[in-house]
Amino acid sequence: MIRTAEPVSPAPTRLRAAVGVAVLGSLLTAVAPTVGVVDASAPPAFTAWPLLALLALLPTALAAIFLVRGQELTAAAALVAPAVFAAGRLLNDLQLAVDPVDASRPELFRPTTLDAPTPTAGVWLLIAGHVLLIAAGALATLGQEPDVRSERASFVLPATAGIVAGIGLFTAPFTSTDALIPARGPFESPTLPMVGGLVITLAAPALAVLAASATTNEARKGGLLGLAAVLLTFALPPIATALTVDRVGLAVGPFLVLAAAVALAWPQRAAKAGEEKDSEERGLERSGVELPGLRRLHVIAATLGLIAAAAAAAGASTDQLVLPAGLPAPTDYAARLLWPAAIVTAALAAALLAKAAVRPAFTVATAVIPLAAGGALDAVFAATRVAAIQPGPGVWFTAGSVVAAAAAAVTAALAGAVERDEVGTAGTQPPLPLVGAALIAALLAFGAFGLPVIQAPDLVPIGAFGLRVGSSGLLVALVTVVAAAVIALKARPGRGAALLLGAALVTAVRALEYPLTAARAAESAPGPGLWLAAAATAAFLVSAALRTAR
Repeated sequence: MIRTAEPVSPAPTRLRAAVGVAVLGSLLTAVAPTVGVVDASAPPAFTAWPLLALLALLPTALAAIFLVRGQELTAAAALVAPAVFAAGRLLNDLQLAVDPVDASRPELFRPTTLDAPTPTAGVWLLIAGHVLLIAAGALATLGQEPDVRSERASFVLPATAGIVAGIGLFTAPFTSTDALIPARGPFESPTLPMVGGLVITLAAPALAVLAASATTNEARKGGLLGLAAVLLTFALPPIATALTVDRVGLAVGPFLVLAAAVALAWPQRAAKAGEEKDSEERGLERSGVELPGLRRLHVIAATLGLIAAAAAAAGASTDQLVLPAGLPAPTDYAARLLWPAAIVTAALAAALLAKAAVRPAFTVATAVIPLAAGGALDAVFAATRVAAIQPGPGVWFTAGSVVAAAAAAVTAALAGAVERDEVGTAGTQPPLPLVGAALIAALLAFGAFGLPVIQAPDLVPIGAFGLRVGSSGLLVALVTVVAAAVIALKARPGRGAALLLGAALVTAVRALEYPLTAARAAESAPGPGLWLAAAATAAFLVSAALRTAR
């Protein structure tokens, strides 16, 4: 009897082709640094190609592993993030072909003179690799037919991690005192890298939300792990550069991106453990690692909060600048805001250790650390432009407080996700007065962080939407309080009120900038940001009261 061959489904064939194209694109981007993107007059600042090659292959290798294991939806979803980020990378790397001098890429080349190096074949390998990755992502998403999700998945943690990653990608990847290696964020870059940087910055939270809302657990897993793998390619090279290259220092941004990558990947390990637990109940052997319990996560978050508070206090009490012998040390007004930030963080961390229900407030209030640290580090950055002035030990304590606060916030957000998985979420519609009060508070927050709290003839204020170092801290605080106002509308009453109280603490610390630092400038006067910060604090408190009202 002759059997007719069964028709081959076009979806797996298309997916295998997509993975093959992605592998080829990754190989091209991995080989490009070894070939060199410019001529020999500007070699790489350090031997970065092994790290760059590993990171270039990681996201595609992840998709290939899923495909080999028969997890087709997971493999397809894992190719989405590399494709979207490749669009931003394509614009960034086109700058290498247009004008390499304006591309600050010490891992690829380090100029030694003002003469522009000549682009070589490595640039075109990078560009071709990005184009192939974009094509692979488009090919992988065609014809996918999702199933119904089998269980409820946490949404808040991936969204929070995506926002944290976006903030990290928005800032400069490192600090630099070398004029030929400028430290730039997206808005400080030429047109092509600026647009590419904005695409990358916006892609992180957008893809995190998209992956978290996927219609299948398989697609969710692939999307989040693919995004985590791509974020590692943005976090690790700047950290390696800062640790290896002279006159280049660490910045906060890559650590935020790294923390976000860990937060995105960690729940997938927990999901795997849950699946193995179900298998054990069916008589199969379990071999997974469980997510830490809720109380343990609270203890970890609180401990990190106490570390952040101690580091902030140390930063406020030690020298931020080292001056030449004989010069009197100036009064460091900018660092004074670290004291209330340390007090707020330490108090909430201690309450969390004491089992008080302050976890949501603590998660939001950790934003006071980067808020205060941004102004202190901005003053140091401005002063150290003078060659004779160097950063003092207080700078490292201040930077360490930001890293610890970010880790505490991520851990606390993870604890919130575990709590929601255990007790569920509220499905009630928020009352109209609460919606109005929260909206007013969020709008006031934009003015509080976007406008100056101090006005003086000789003072150039820092705003959340500026290009200075302190702008990143203001932007973190603004995004945090606005996100808290939105999430509080859907949260359970007690948790929502705690979120709004945390936001009130952040805006209150912003208002304290005037009495603590007004003496820095002659003829200083309250700015509009002061009154808006005070009004936002009152609005958040009213919103918290309305959230608890029946």
